Amino acid sequence: MSKKILFVCTGNVCRSAMAEALCKKMLKTFNLKGIKVWSRGLAGSRMIKVPDEVLKLMAEEQCSLDTHISAPLTTSDLSRADLVLVMEKYHQEKIVADFPAVADKVFLFKQFAGAGAGDVEDPIGLEEEDFRACKDEIKDYIYQLIKILEKQ
Repeated sequence: MSKKILFVCTGNVCRSAMAEALCKKMLKTFNLKGIKVWSRGLAGSRMIKVPDEVLKLMAEEQCSLDTHISAPLTTSDLSRADLVLVMEKYHQEKIVADFPAVADKVFLFKQFAGAGAGDVEDPIGLEEEDFRACKDEIKDYIYQLIKILEKQ
C-alpha cells in the first residue's frame, strides 16, 4: 500500500503535530508500510513553538516532538497528498476555497474517523487537562484511521 496522508490544523504545533507523531507510531505498531504522514498549519510558521504541554504529552506516548518545526501548508503539500485530514470545518472550507481542485481529498478528521461531524478543538491557551483531552481524542481517531487503512 502506498498512501500519503497530510494532517492540517492552524499553527502546526499542537493538533496536526500530535496527529502526525501518533499516526507514525501506530503505523509502526500495526506494521503498516508504505504510508507517508506529515503535518502542516494554515498559519504555520517557524516562529511558533510547540507548547510545553504538548511536548510532555507526546513524551508520555513515547513520541518526541522536540525537533518539530511548524510549517505552513503549501500547494505542493496538497498536490502530493492522497488524503488531507483537517481538524476544523474552517480548515476544510479555507483549503477548498483556495484550492478547489483538491476538494475531493479534504476531510474533517473526526468525521473521516467515523466519530461524527465536528471539530477537534484547539487547546492552545487552555489548561493541561484540555491538552490531554485533545491528545486522547486524536489518538482515538488515529486508531480508527489505522483500522480504515488496514482494510485498504
